Amino acid sequence: MYVALRLFCEQHMDKMKVGLIGCGNIGADLCIALQRGLIPAQIAALTDMDDERARLLQRTFNLNASICDLEENAQESDILFECAAPEAVRDIVEVGAAHHRDCLVMSVGGLMENPGLFGLARDANIRIWIPSGALCGLDGIRSAVEAGLHTVILTTRKPPTAIDGTEYLLEKGIDLSSLKEPKVVFQGSAREACKAFPKNVNVAAALSFAGIGPDETKVRVIADPKATVNVHEIFAEGAFGQLTTVTQNLPSPRNPKSSYLASLSAIAELRMIAEVFVAHQRVQRA
Repeated sequence: MYVALRLFCEQHMDKMKVGLIGCGNIGADLCIALQRGLIPAQIAALTDMDDERARLLQRTFNLNASICDLEENAQESDILFECAAPEAVRDIVEVGAAHHRDCLVMSVGGLMENPGLFGLARDANIRIWIPSGALCGLDGIRSAVEAGLHTVILTTRKPPTAIDGTEYLLEKGIDLSSLKEPKVVFQGSAREACKAFPKNVNVAAALSFAGIGPDETKVRVIADPKATVNVHEIFAEGAFGQLTTVTQNLPSPRNPKSSYLASLSAIAELRMIAEVFVAHQRVQRA
């Protein structure tokens, strides 16, 4: 039955063309999901700083996608899907705006560093899509903010190996190699957290955009030698009452440094976008 359903979807569904920027773990997880044939989307173009990584992804999943630069990617795609690095986000959104392409951004910290991108997107009549990433509870935060939030605190607990050696810890002289007990290695705003750990706390940026902003959202990062997975806890308080969520993330099957839920959130977000896109295309043709 599954095979028949897949064949039906491949033969009868229109598909949104995805321009993938960043051909690593999340890109691979996306390709696996698309190969199941139940999302009306396909990879049309690949862009990566390392062309060999793009070629590897192309070969591994037998993609009918061109390997090209960012400008060509936007020309060949209906949406730009960023899963590269925070420093790439500005260029991607600027190119998306120039070509009137929506952008799905995984490196949410890059948006925090470039807040003007939201205005640029609005002026270009495009959307910046932000998946929930490795965090649960953002739906509640978005709802609660309507009546006013007083407090939003994110506590992230990680194994020391997940953050040891980062530039922030080196500057602070913090060595986690012989840590025996949990240690708070950072306390501050979400904006400061994203600067300190640009590749480790995209969840802080996503939470701040959903709620009370990067300066009012507070973050604690704890290195815990007993932790075996990344744990994110949200506490929020406001006119609605109180909210607490805890997310314990298993690593991706293909990358122990990446939470599997981050990939799954990107896939779920793309599924929703693609279904709306295809339905709109059909209405236009009707």
